[in-house]
Amino acid sequence: MNAAPPATNALIPLSARPENLTSMVYSQIRDRIIDATFPPGSSVSEASLATQLGVSKTPVREALLRLRQAGLVEPTTRGLRVIEPSAKMIADAFELRAALEATAGRYAADRIDATILEALASAASDSLAAARGRRASDFHDDDRRFHTVIATAAGNDVLSQTMDNSFALTQALRQRDVALERDFVTDAEEHVAIAEAIRAGDGELAARRSSEHILRIMGQLLGAFGASHDDEDDKDT
Repeated sequence: MNAAPPATNALIPLSARPENLTSMVYSQIRDRIIDATFPPGSSVSEASLATQLGVSKTPVREALLRLRQAGLVEPTTRGLRVIEPSAKMIADAFELRAALEATAGRYAADRIDATILEALASAASDSLAAARGRRASDFHDDDRRFHTVIATAAGNDVLSQTMDNSFALTQALRQRDVALERDFVTDAEEHVAIAEAIRAGDGELAARRSSEHILRIMGQLLGAFGASHDDEDDKDT
């Protein structure tokens, strides 16, 4: 059974009309999917979203196409709906991201300049401070910034866009669909280790650490997902 549609006031109207309006629409809808304001299985209506955002249907249509390409919405006989998780979806999404992050880490170690290297070190250290301070919201912001800097440092626009889509999907699966109690200190310590490998110009080490970082998180998430569904099965029996 399809979930109920999201509340009609879930989005903030966009008053500006910049050239990147589609990106602004995409970001708002993406973030509401990630934080479960738009719950798994809920319908997403082009007309309703355009009304909430105060924009025409065109940028909404383009944003929904990007969201479908990122794997955050899927087609049904009645339109589009927010994805619902499965163990295979989690494994597929994180395996792809592990490969992308490894490639980006390898290129970044070869191509990063001093300015971006400083930004990378800052993002890694900020994420560690946020994790140790148990500031989850700050950690999530620093985590996105850290991986975005690596994507930028890789110097490949196609890779960067693919990584952005992959990051959005894994964040949705990680933060929204599974109740995973954890601290983020290990994640942040791994950020620091990846940054050190890139700074040293060791592409193979950066690639290995990047891949292991994502696959470790995948393993935790799959374990939590399996446990939560076992609990649901027990309730049904």
